[in-house]
Amino acid sequence: MFLTQIANKACCILIILLVCMLFWCIGEHNLAVSQQAQIAILLPTATSGVSEGDVQYARSVAKRFNRMLSMIGFTADTLEDPSLSKDQLKSLKLIVLPLNPVVSKQTTRLLKNFVAGGGKLFVTYSLADKVAPLLGLRQTDWRKAESPGQFASIQLRAPEIPDMPTSIRQASWNITVATPTTPQTKVIGYWHNMAGESTRLPALFVGKSGVFFSHIFLPDDILTKTRMLAALLGHLVPEFRHSLTKQAIETMTTVGHTDGLEALATFVRKSGVSSAADALETGKRLMEKAHAEYNSKAYTAAITTARASREAFSEAYFLSQRSLETEGRAVWNHSGLGAYPEDWDRSAKELAAAGVNMILPNMAWAGVAHYASKILPHSKTFTQYGDQLSQCVAAARTYGLEVHVWKITWNLEGTPKEFIEKMRKEKRTQVSRTGKPLNWLCPSHPKNVQLELESILEIAMNYDIDGIHLDYIRYPGSHACYCEACRKRFTLATRQQIDEWPKAVLPETGVYSDQYIEWRSQQITRLVRLLHKRLRAATPHIKLSAAVFGGYPACVTSIGQDWIAWAKAGYVDFVCPMNYTEDADYFTRLLANQLALMPKGVAIYPGIGATATNSLLTPDGVVAQIYLARNLGASGWTIFDYSLDISETVLPALGAGVGKSKAQPLH
Repeated sequence: MFLTQIANKACCILIILLVCMLFWCIGEHNLAVSQQAQIAILLPTATSGVSEGDVQYARSVAKRFNRMLSMIGFTADTLEDPSLSKDQLKSLKLIVLPLNPVVSKQTTRLLKNFVAGGGKLFVTYSLADKVAPLLGLRQTDWRKAESPGQFASIQLRAPEIPDMPTSIRQASWNITVATPTTPQTKVIGYWHNMAGESTRLPALFVGKSGVFFSHIFLPDDILTKTRMLAALLGHLVPEFRHSLTKQAIETMTTVGHTDGLEALATFVRKSGVSSAADALETGKRLMEKAHAEYNSKAYTAAITTARASREAFSEAYFLSQRSLETEGRAVWNHSGLGAYPEDWDRSAKELAAAGVNMILPNMAWAGVAHYASKILPHSKTFTQYGDQLSQCVAAARTYGLEVHVWKITWNLEGTPKEFIEKMRKEKRTQVSRTGKPLNWLCPSHPKNVQLELESILEIAMNYDIDGIHLDYIRYPGSHACYCEACRKRFTLATRQQIDEWPKAVLPETGVYSDQYIEWRSQQITRLVRLLHKRLRAATPHIKLSAAVFGGYPACVTSIGQDWIAWAKAGYVDFVCPMNYTEDADYFTRLLANQLALMPKGVAIYPGIGATATNSLLTPDGVVAQIYLARNLGASGWTIFDYSLDISETVLPALGAGVGKSKAQPLH
C-alpha cells in the first residue's frame, strides 16, 4: 500500500513536470513564432510600378535591414506589393518599407488600416505620396550632396527614447527632405557635414505611427546604427523591449570563433596573456550584473550592462590572438582618400600602429583617375583633394607600408559622361544579351586593352609603388558581352559560322556556349598576361595581384575570371579572393577550396568583408576570420573597406593582438 502511494505520487509529479515542460515549450515556441511574425519587410515589385533596377536595389537594402534586425534578435517576414493581403498583417506590429517609391492603392489602403489599428511603420529614403500622411509627414525636396562629406553624420536628440545613441556616422550622397504635418511627429536627428557642422536638414523623424529615415541604412558605423534601431523598435513597440534585452543577454558570450563562455575562457587561458584574463573576469562580473538586471525587468540597464560585458569579453578575445612574423596584412580603401580626406599621413600612421603592412587604395577606374594621369580623365576627388596617389605613397613610406594600387579595369563607373559617349561612339563598350549598352569597356577590343595597359604602366613608371592590384578584372556577369565586335572576333578565333547571335553562344543553352565561355576567359586573361610581361620588363620589383571572386571555378563560367590559371602561369604574385560572408563555416569552405587549388609560390590573402554589401562583421567577427584563415594556412588577409568606421572599430581590435608586432608579407 505504502509503495503504491509513493508510485502514485511519483507518477503525479512526473505528469506535472511533463505538463510544465509542455507549456514551457509551447510558450517558447509561441514567443519565437510571434516574434518572427511581428515584423515584415514590404518589398516593391515591377508590377507595383517600380523599375527593375530599383526593385533589385530595394532587395539589397532590405537584406541589410534584415541583417540589422537579426543582430538584435528579430527576423522579418518578406512581403511584396501589390500582393499584400489583410491576412498577412494580422500578427504584425511593424512593417518596414526599405525603398518603396511607389505603393499600390490596395497596399496603401491596407497600410492605412494597419496604422489605424496601432501598427507601426519604419520607412527609409523613399517617402511615397500616400505613405507620408500616415507618418504625419510631407516631402518637400530631394537633395544630392553638393560636395563630398556634406552628409557625414547624424546628431540625435531623443532623451525620451531609452538607450538612444547621441550620434551615428553615415556618408550619404543624397537625402529625402521632409517636414512634419502634425505636432506628434518630431525631428530627432539632423544631418551634419564632415566638419561637424549642422546642415539643418532633418535626418530622422519619429511620430505616433512610426519612423522615417531620410536615406537608406549604409554599412558604415553599423553597430551604432543597430543600437539606434533597437532603441527605436523598443520605443515604437514597448513589448519588443523584453526580446531586445533577451537577445543582448544571450549574445554576451558569443565572441569570435568561440561558442560560449567556457570555450572563450579556454582560449584566453591558453594564450597566457594576463591582460586578457583580466578582461575576461571583468566580462564575467558584468555578465552577472546584466542577468540580475534582466531578472528584475530593468531592461534598459540590462542592455547597457550586457553590451559592456560583451565588449570586455571581446577585448579578452583580441588580446589572446597571436601576432605572426610573416603575414600579409592588407586593407582595401575604396574611396582612395584613406579614412581622413586630405590627411593620408594620419591614415598611414594608424594603419601601421595596428600592424597593417599593406594598403590597397582605389586610385583609378577604367575611365577616371584620382592621380595626375595624362591618359585618363581626372576625378572629382583629384580636383578637390589633389593627387591622391602621391599623397598616399609619401605617407606610406613614412610609416613602412607597402602600396599596391587598386586599379579597376573595364568598369566605367564614375567616368565623365563625355568619355563614355566617346567610347560608345567608337563601339568600345559592352552590350548585354538583350542588346542593352553597358558602361563597361569590352575586353576583346584592342584599343581597350591598350588603354588599360597604358594607364597601369603610367602608374608603375611614375610613382614609387610596390604593386598593381587589379579589380573588376572580369565581365559584369554572364549577360555580357555580346557586341557585334565580340561576334566577329569569336567567329574569327574559332572559325565557327554563327547565324543566330547571341542565342548560339548563350550559357547552358547555346550550341557554342562552352567555346564562348572559354573565349571570354581568354580575353580577360590576355590583359593579365600582358600586364605581367610589361611590368616585369619595365619595373621588375612591382608585384601584380588581383581581387577575385571566391567561388571557383564558377567564376570562370559566369564572369570569365580564371584566376587559378593566372596563378599557375605565374602571372600574379598574390590574390585576394573576396570571401565576403558572415558565415564562418562558409568562409572556411571557400578558403579551403582556394588553398587546395592554388599553386605553391602564390600567396592568398583572403578578403574579409567587414563592411561589404553582403557582409557586415563586428570587430570580433573580423578577427575570427583572420584566426580561421591562419589555421587553414593562408599567408595573410585583406579587409574591406578601410574607412573611418574600420578605423574606430576594427583597427583597435587588430592592434590588441593580431597586429601587435610588425610582420613581413610573404610575397
